Amino acid sequence: MKNIYSKSTKIFTLILAVSIISSCKKKEDEVPTPTPTGPTYSVPTTYNFINVNYSGQTTRISMLDEISLYMSTANTTGTALDAQKLKDMYANTNNQFTDGALNTSGKQLKNKTFVLDQPLFDAYFDTIAMQSTSLMVGTNGTAGVVVSTTDPSKKYLQGPNGIEYAQIIKKGLMGAAFYYQAMDTYLANLSSDDNTTVVTGDGTAMEHHFDEAFGYFGVPIDFPSNITGIKYWGDYCNKLNTQMGTNATMMNACLAARAAISNSDYATRDAKVAIVRTQWEKIVAASVIYELNRAKTNITDDALRNHYISEAIGFIMSLKYNSQKTITNTQITQALNYIGYNIYNVSITNIDNARALISSIYGLDSVKDIL
Repeated sequence: MKNIYSKSTKIFTLILAVSIISSCKKKEDEVPTPTPTGPTYSVPTTYNFINVNYSGQTTRISMLDEISLYMSTANTTGTALDAQKLKDMYANTNNQFTDGALNTSGKQLKNKTFVLDQPLFDAYFDTIAMQSTSLMVGTNGTAGVVVSTTDPSKKYLQGPNGIEYAQIIKKGLMGAAFYYQAMDTYLANLSSDDNTTVVTGDGTAMEHHFDEAFGYFGVPIDFPSNITGIKYWGDYCNKLNTQMGTNATMMNACLAARAAISNSDYATRDAKVAIVRTQWEKIVAASVIYELNRAKTNITDDALRNHYISEAIGFIMSLKYNSQKTITNTQITQALNYIGYNIYNVSITNIDNARALISSIYGLDSVKDIL
């Protein structure tokens, strides 16, 4: 009898040996795949980087301060504004600023305003100057200074339909210049910027452009632990912070994005810039809601209701100055139509409809009662 068991054992042993050899060879030949790692660097707790310069943005913020201060003088009956002076300040011509450094800065607000709307702001200056010549008390159908019935120290020059052009201009330029430049000129184009050539004082083009976007936000380098001197968007960010946590979200994203740029960490740059863009847009939208709520609280006080709704209208208009915006132009028009074009006739329902629209688009229902 043939030894079948012995033969089978030999075949099995051979197969097993080949398998073991093959397995050993495979393990010996395998090269472990390294775990991907990005650049190692630290993110500062304040906006304290090498080669930072956003002096142009600080200058333009100061220019809007002076324009706003000059327009506020018309809140006293009989104090007429000079339309040409306002236009000169807007374009920085003819040395109209009280601060001489602004006159000689070489900067202006007009050429940083969304180009198609530059004539619109010139027209607003004409309108507010014309209304400031009225010696009448402002009422429905009559331009003039309207005095608050609940706080007589608050009085505002308002048009015959209740629109306060000082606020339309101020909030409008926050959008058409500051927000627009940050969103569509700087943050939207970072990926195409040079990040190699360093200019002393400015950094690379990519670093400098991010710094300029940050400059338009209007906060100190140690925000939010320091809120002294916050301006415009920074001020509204802080007003919304209690309910939305906007301060830390914005500042932490700005710090991380700038550090990533300086260390050529573009994946982190893109992720953090996306947070900055999304959060800033939400701040604009929440500012609409904030002002509408203040108007609702003062619905029977013509001066205050008109004042707050004028601010809200300026912010609604500001939402359009972002080519990657969440809201559509049709929805912006819808929100304005809910409010209507005579603020004296605005009702609680009008305010609630506009607020609900903005809130639903931006997922702000949980904070839509913010004040």
